[in-house]
Amino acid sequence: MRSLLTAILRLFLPPRGTHRATPARTPTSPTLPPRPVKPPLPVVLADGQPLVRPYVVLWERERDELDRRRLQRERRRAAVLATMGQDYAVPLEVAV
Repeated sequence: MRSLLTAILRLFLPPRGTHRATPARTPTSPTLPPRPVKPPLPVVLADGQPLVRPYVVLWERERDELDRRRLQRERRRAAVLATMGQDYAVPLEVAV
């Protein structure tokens, strides 16, 4: 029974450990063919191409416009409250 089980295991399972049936191949083995050298990737020149993507420029413009509107709103709020005699804590960037 043991020899039959051993024969089946040898048939379906590969040998393991240091006692392998076939010698292991190593990358430095002289029997392996040398790997082909990949050519370097072509250099893409930036001449004539935008350095910043258009959506980034648009986002920055919209952000600057929103900041400008917010600061204007703060100034107007401070002016209206000043006419009523109330003090309004104005952020430093508005007071400039």
